Amino acid sequence: MSFRPATLEAHKFCEAGSLFGAAITTPVGGFWGSYAASPPRTPPTGSIRHVALPPEFHLERDPPVAPTGTQTDSIFPSWLHRFEGVALATFAQTVPGVSTLRVSPALQCANVVSPTMVYADGVHWQRMATETEGAVGHVFSLTDQGEVVCKIEVEVSPGDRIGKVVVVQPNYSALTVAANMAPASSLLAFDDLRAHIDSLKRLRPELETSDETGYVPTSELVCTGTLDALVLATDHTAEAVDARRHWKLTKGLLSELSSATADCCDAYAASELRRAGHRVVEARAWRNVV
Repeated sequence: MSFRPATLEAHKFCEAGSLFGAAITTPVGGFWGSYAASPPRTPPTGSIRHVALPPEFHLERDPPVAPTGTQTDSIFPSWLHRFEGVALATFAQTVPGVSTLRVSPALQCANVVSPTMVYADGVHWQRMATETEGAVGHVFSLTDQGEVVCKIEVEVSPGDRIGKVVVVQPNYSALTVAANMAPASSLLAFDDLRAHIDSLKRLRPELETSDETGYVPTSELVCTGTLDALVLATDHTAEAVDARRHWKLTKGLLSELSSATADCCDAYAASELRRAGHRVVEARAWRNVV
């Protein structure tokens, strides 16, 4: 004779089970019987709204836009910018598509060129090591309220000949340029600045006479009298005396580069405006400063 608990008697007729207890069966009235509302029988028919996804991220820049017959292409609209107080400026094509330069009469430009302006109230000197035998290296740091806003690195060969010149802005790095977070013109390197200036001077007549020749100043810069007026801060060593002389020579070459760059900008803009059937009276007004 054995003792069988009542709980076992109650479950002896269960047809399904598991190793860990009785199987779950549908309760009387269904699973939803204890709820005040029944579940929906069909999917909702109303429109479902979702937050719009952000645009896709691409490292590649948008390709250049082909201008129409009445649109200018890749010009620098100098009359839209003010250079008063600017020490120097570089250029970039960072605005994709077509830009409206004037509403009436309508003037549009595809792949417009924009300036990156550098304001400075001081310039400081540091020695720089060079790999060129016999050359002297300088770093001239432009500052604005004590913050470095641009560096001009210069190599000077024997005989006070200005050799390689590099103009670099704080936002430059190979990564930021590759990711389109900084324009390529945030680093300008001139192995022979004099030769570069001479090439621009030879280009200008061609821009004035040929509609097939274009010019985009993304490898050049312009500067103003503000740069020339900056007083170089140095120590009192003999090297500092050389630095002040070389800084004056560097400013002279940068001023020549600025004039040659502005001349080419004006010549190409005039050619494009003429081709598209437009005229801008104030197109050369910036030359009062640059």
